[in-house]
Amino acid sequence: MKILRAQRRQRELANDPNLLDVSRFEKTAFTRKRKEGMGFADALSFMLDMRKTTIQSRLNVFYSQVKGCDPISQPAFTKLRAQFDHTPFEAMVRDLVEEEYSGAYELPRWQGFHVFADDGSYLQLPNEPAIAKEYGVRGAGNRPSAGISVLYDVLHGWAIDPVITHTDMNEREQLTQHVSYLCGILPNIAQNALILLDRGYPSQAVFAMLEEEGLRFCARCANDFMTETRDAPMGSSAVTFKSGQTVRILKFLLNSGETETLVTNLFDLSEAEFPELYAMRWGIETMYHKLKRIIAVEKFSGKTPNSIRQDFWASMVMLNNAAILQQEADEAIAERQKAKNNKHFYRARTSDLIVTMRDRFIFATLCQRPAFSKLEFDAVWRELARAVSPVRPDRHYARTPKPNAAARTNLKSTL
Repeated sequence: MKILRAQRRQRELANDPNLLDVSRFEKTAFTRKRKEGMGFADALSFMLDMRKTTIQSRLNVFYSQVKGCDPISQPAFTKLRAQFDHTPFEAMVRDLVEEEYSGAYELPRWQGFHVFADDGSYLQLPNEPAIAKEYGVRGAGNRPSAGISVLYDVLHGWAIDPVITHTDMNEREQLTQHVSYLCGILPNIAQNALILLDRGYPSQAVFAMLEEEGLRFCARCANDFMTETRDAPMGSSAVTFKSGQTVRILKFLLNSGETETLVTNLFDLSEAEFPELYAMRWGIETMYHKLKRIIAVEKFSGKTPNSIRQDFWASMVMLNNAAILQQEADEAIAERQKAKNNKHFYRARTSDLIVTMRDRFIFATLCQRPAFSKLEFDAVWRELARAVSPVRPDRHYARTPKPNAAARTNLKSTL
């Protein structure tokens, strides 16, 4: 999918009266139309602005560049956003995913598989009683936090099925929901899907569930996860559980000297291919880094459970739009680099790409003149072509400890 197609579809959804009807809490909301007011489509476009300045500063810019009149106040906007839920942003995510994975586009695969990773994480939330009651608290400071889980296409950079839930989430239950979405909504993709899982997921019940759904999996587990994994020899071997399910166990040494243990139902791949395969799971770690540090999802613009859901889903809209823009920018860069004898493959720098998208996306999304949007994105390509990074295969970095909860609250957004 091209970014202009995604932008046009999101504009259509923002102006869809049916979406307004299912999103608002009262039938009378957004029925008055005044130039100086903020309509439903205006509100959605404004909330897709990722600039993490004050709401009033963002309102001033939005009204100056889009509405051409004096802005509404921050309290007025807070009252306005309380009239609808997160449904419009979730609808944008679902709509783009279902089109992108409909079979109409050529998607990247590995050995014929669409490779997904599933992993959970946590978001720090504003310290408000209503938010703590809705999502729960976590850590020594009893800080309100939410659990999030994402089924992520590590080859394509798309968040397929994001979820925000209580901080006491069960990752295996979230995996079951992701699998239900994948198999129920994207059956053509599911038949060639391969899911990568980290240590928190393996269980015989999980393996049986994935097998019953016809999915391939590759899961990392502790060496003593089960008697079968503990007793398995180095290299590749097959074991059969008491349930009757047969799996393949692979054990090999990492460069660090540690033993990596994988459990899979992939019997046709060579043993040498599994280190490359499981290394792809790192893509979901970089996705969470992008979501938290570049898109800055934890810089919430409201202090109610409803605003938390709105901001989370708006961030997921931006994450998938960034994936679309990344692909187009990389294709343009590859075309320009074709005649050069470069040692490495180059791609658009993700942080620059998102900052550029942040500054222009909402106006292109809102604008009703396609020619203007095309000019906007042509300018984006020119900027991104000047900010590229080489892709160096097999480059590794030492993993650094995560900052504690108190430190993370003071991290400055890159935006």
